[in-house]
Amino acid sequence: MKNVSFYDKYNGRIALALGFFDCIHVGHAALIGRTVAWAKARGTQSALLTFTNDINDAFGAPKQIYTFDDRLRVLSKLGLDAVIGCPFDDKFAAMSPDMFLQSLADNFDIAAVFVGADYTFGNGAAGDVKFLAEWCDKQGIELNIVPFECENGKKISTSALKALVTAGDVEALNGYLSQPYFMRGKVVHAREVGRGLGFPTANIPIDSDRLPLRDGIYATRVELDEGQFAAMTNIGAKPTFGDNNASIETYIFDFDGDIYGKEITLCFFKRTRDVTRFESAEQLKNQLARDEAQIKEYFSRKGKK
Repeated sequence: MKNVSFYDKYNGRIALALGFFDCIHVGHAALIGRTVAWAKARGTQSALLTFTNDINDAFGAPKQIYTFDDRLRVLSKLGLDAVIGCPFDDKFAAMSPDMFLQSLADNFDIAAVFVGADYTFGNGAAGDVKFLAEWCDKQGIELNIVPFECENGKKISTSALKALVTAGDVEALNGYLSQPYFMRGKVVHAREVGRGLGFPTANIPIDSDRLPLRDGIYATRVELDEGQFAAMTNIGAKPTFGDNNASIETYIFDFDGDIYGKEITLCFFKRTRDVTRFESAEQLKNQLARDEAQIKEYFSRKGKK
């Protein structure tokens, strides 16, 4: 999958999916699937336009669920030929609907466009699907308006999914995402308190560009070069040791390799409890043993490794 710029000319006729695609939920995946299938059937390429930065910053809204790099990771698995990245900045925000569409036409040979029914674009969101339909008709471009993915008659919305992130309800969240909620980062050295308790952890930095996941203990799966391993992850402070600095610490079951400095992916499946202060390190150690048993039992029931 190619990663190209909105402002550069692209060689190849494309079917184009338009939208923000914050976290690639099942509605997004359905729209992308339609785009990819149309392109393959007609011998063209499939492409998607998304922002390289967080559009929420400009509107004072809660942060994005996934960064651009995170979205590229998900999109690479959905069969697209190219992702068109565009920064949401003053230049882009000032574009009228006509200017936005003209910029697309100048740099891309578009055979078809795929959007949701509520798609808007241009300065002040002045462009809508009706505006887009008129433009596509003049340009000889096929417009496909993809129906919403709904639950109980309501459209699946990014704001509802953000509420699940802040609540830590990754089990419900995963029912809406095209793949399990994940974090990715390079393993760094830390205080190694867990090792002293018999629970050595792989620690990755918190990504401040993403909407924070609620603190807690989670059943996770770790993707490494060596394979995939069940794990438990602590997000938050370490109150038993008087450490109020938030961190992401993962104890990987049945694994003892050296992964410092390596990139790992954590996939989240269930929040099992709150972060708790214990009276002693021994009490914490006993609780961690119970956590491990509980999470192993959870994965056994779910049939996950």
